[in-house]
Amino acid sequence: MITGLDYYKDKWGVHSDASIQPGLAAIESALAELGNPHHGQRFVHIAGTNGKGSTAAFVSSILMAHGKRVGNFFSPAIEDIHDQIQINRLPVAPADFDQAMEQLAKVKTPLTDFELLTAAAFLILKEKSPEYIIIEAGMGGRFDSTNVLDPLMAIITSISKEHTAFLGETIEEIAWHKAGIIKQNKPVVIGSLPESALKQVHQIAKEKNATVLAVHEEYKDSLKLKGKHQKINASLAWVATQHILGALFEEEKATSGLAEASIAFRFEEVFPKVIFDGAHNAASIDALVKTIQENYPNQKIHIVMGLIQGKDYVSILKSLENISSRFTFIDFIDERAMPAQILFSENISKIKTIQNDYDILPVHEDIEVTIVTGSLYLLSILKQQNYEMFRLYKNR
Repeated sequence: MITGLDYYKDKWGVHSDASIQPGLAAIESALAELGNPHHGQRFVHIAGTNGKGSTAAFVSSILMAHGKRVGNFFSPAIEDIHDQIQINRLPVAPADFDQAMEQLAKVKTPLTDFELLTAAAFLILKEKSPEYIIIEAGMGGRFDSTNVLDPLMAIITSISKEHTAFLGETIEEIAWHKAGIIKQNKPVVIGSLPESALKQVHQIAKEKNATVLAVHEEYKDSLKLKGKHQKINASLAWVATQHILGALFEEEKATSGLAEASIAFRFEEVFPKVIFDGAHNAASIDALVKTIQENYPNQKIHIVMGLIQGKDYVSILKSLENISSRFTFIDFIDERAMPAQILFSENISKIKTIQNDYDILPVHEDIEVTIVTGSLYLLSILKQQNYEMFRLYKNR
């Protein structure tokens, strides 16, 4: 579900399919009809299981600190499709989407919803003409509709199991998909990857004559975004922008840019001791648990969560059960949402309950920190509702 897309589809009489159909033939055909708006732009393309959004925010912030005008295409939305396409951190306006959808209404090639959004992003970003455009892959990489670019460089942040129905059951298969964004003679910056993924990435990079820039060290200075994993993401952005800007790269400006970088739902404190974090798979949940332990040691934690179907919920729950004995599972409105009863039944905690996303969460006086996690789609819904679920927490 792409929040806000149906409004523009209905307004302009555009038809697209809500299903996931990996492949590049349709998007390439549609873009050709539109005059290939993605040609002639300076792109950075980012894939990875976790860390794409944060790394994109870091890269953008460093470039902006150097006085550059930067466009972004994020996935998924924080509130709706307008914030998925940004210029210098600001969401594009409805008028920008109207202009793009008016053109897309004339396209004859059948598209999926995400292909339609991707095409709209390329049209809008061409019209806005930023100096650099940071593009986040939606799923995988090789057959993702964003993979029609000829970027300055690729970044692969991390690789672990996700979307196995589409990307395969093994790390090697998933790495093959992610490494599909590597282009001929263009460098790729990579984070710390499993050995089997590393072999796959290096093999594909060799075939493409692409230089591999591996990042292992954590960024040392202060960041708004918390967690050791964010320090690695910051290092990825540092290396990438250093390569992009060359002699124009200034360490002082890069440090300033990283210090200012932020992105919603990454260990974000929306109310005192109420943290929203978009961790949604086993690897990102493990990183979340470490961040909680670093920032709130020996404090009582309440986990509020919902998941999308297809996630390894058993492993996710086991990790979270190491730090919390109170759970609230949320049923939320999304056709892919996992029923809260499944999580409730698997959870070993004795203190647990199920709520709907429109219920008011009671305050538990014995709880010191509330962590809301499991799905960026759930967090987006709660924000769209003006955090009404947490009404009792606003003035604590």
